[in-house]
Amino acid sequence: MHLYIFILLGTCGLTVSDALAVYDATGRLNLSASCPDSFCSLSDRPVAYSATPALELRELHLTNCSRQSITWLVLQLTPGLRTLVIRNCATYHISKESLRPVENLTSLQMQGTSLGVLRDQIFNAVPRLEILQLSQNFIHTVHVAAFQGLSRLRLLGLEGNAIAEILATTLDPLVELVHLDLSRNELTTLPQDIFAKNKKLQTLLLNGNPLRTLKPDVLGSLPNLRLLDLGHAAELEVMTLDIPNVENLVLEGSSLSSLVISGGFIKLQAGNNELNHLHVGNKSAVIEMDLHGNLLNGNDTAAILRGMWNLQRLDLSKNMIEALPQHGSGLDASGSQELLLLPSLKYLNLANNRLVYLPPESPILTSRLSYLDLSHNLMLTLDVAILRGLPVLKSLYVEGNRLNTINYQKLHEEHQDLSELGLHDNPWSPGLYRKMFLYFTDRGVHLQERPQNRVLNKSSRVDIDWPPNEDQAEAQKLDPLGVTGIHPYWTLRDILAFVTLLVVMIILLMNLYHILEEEGCLRRFRHWRRSRTLGQNTSTSRHSGRRLDEQDFEV
Repeated sequence: MHLYIFILLGTCGLTVSDALAVYDATGRLNLSASCPDSFCSLSDRPVAYSATPALELRELHLTNCSRQSITWLVLQLTPGLRTLVIRNCATYHISKESLRPVENLTSLQMQGTSLGVLRDQIFNAVPRLEILQLSQNFIHTVHVAAFQGLSRLRLLGLEGNAIAEILATTLDPLVELVHLDLSRNELTTLPQDIFAKNKKLQTLLLNGNPLRTLKPDVLGSLPNLRLLDLGHAAELEVMTLDIPNVENLVLEGSSLSSLVISGGFIKLQAGNNELNHLHVGNKSAVIEMDLHGNLLNGNDTAAILRGMWNLQRLDLSKNMIEALPQHGSGLDASGSQELLLLPSLKYLNLANNRLVYLPPESPILTSRLSYLDLSHNLMLTLDVAILRGLPVLKSLYVEGNRLNTINYQKLHEEHQDLSELGLHDNPWSPGLYRKMFLYFTDRGVHLQERPQNRVLNKSSRVDIDWPPNEDQAEAQKLDPLGVTGIHPYWTLRDILAFVTLLVVMIILLMNLYHILEEEGCLRRFRHWRRSRTLGQNTSTSRHSGRRLDEQDFEV
């Protein structure tokens, strides 16, 4: 048999990665000669295959193939295949017969195909399968025995499909399952015992489903759960979870107003909800909480934080906090008098709230705090003495408030470890920001730059153009010595006010002149001035003055 070698370029035919496409005399692809190594990738146009098997092939990738390319026919030539990846092909079904030649298959990935239904016992022919990734297809129906025979399966990915229902016993054969991804489907509820046999499950992704109901004890049978993602479930407003201690709990963007967790977690991501109530059973396990973008106030946060002694990171930005929690505030329903302490807190974000001032003794301002963000609040003053209890503070942000003065020298003297500071977008006294910039820069403290395309209101031109960049070399001359306490420029409003006052003054002076002229006051004043001048040069000034008085009396 004569072999002909064709190098197919671009759209001229089939592409074999890192190898040449070898055809026989009849134009059939010789898979053994084209893929002599353990890895091979085939794509593009449909071809026919010769009968020579590729015994050394272990991993095969089929991409961009049409329905006429007979995708499953190539499996008869790869008896030793371990990994099969099918991407962007027109395959619309899987059958047991098509998978039977690759009974030793351990990984199967089908992505971007027309697969719509997973029928009963469809994977019985590949009992050694450990990874099954069926994401971004058109799967809408999963039969109750679809995964029967996959007792070794550890990863199952079904994200990005249109699955609306999974029956209670569908996942029972997957006793070794560790990772399950059901995100971005159409699930509205989960059966009571759907995870009863999946004791080893560590990762469960359910985000992006329109869940309407979720029974509290559905997840109670997962003792080894490490990651649970229920984010972007917009149909849920109240959620109650009965779970053991989970490492990472994600509930972002789910429109939740109330969240009750009977177990515990290490890290909670519940931002961009509408939470005004949060109850955690095991608070001692909590290390990190992200609650930004909710409706929490000061009393709510006090009740939530009481007992979280191991909490290290806390994000409460974009809430409705008007005052920081204090001792005795936010008691729970039982009236517990437990002391509010956060001895492990290192990171605290309170940006975009409604804080007006910092109380002198707030338990949330702990001695281990190294990061404090108070930006974009309503603070009028900042007493540096209150921050004295934060000896290891390294990052402080107070931009976007209503501060006009601060004892910046004392701030640096009491916090020698301060390395980053945010002060912009405040109505500072003219020239003060420049002084602070030079002071902190000389001492190695980095001042956070103002975001671009933002103009600061109620500030002098010196502060707007400071700190100078390469194109602002003249900015340092805008605030000359000796006039730092004077307004350094005239605004349009100042000019209009001055012109208005000037016009009013002229009108008043003209009216006063006419009144004096009508009353004869000006005429008498002129006569008096004339007589006084003449009296200084003659000796009869007294008689002239007397006559002037008599005339004035007659008039």
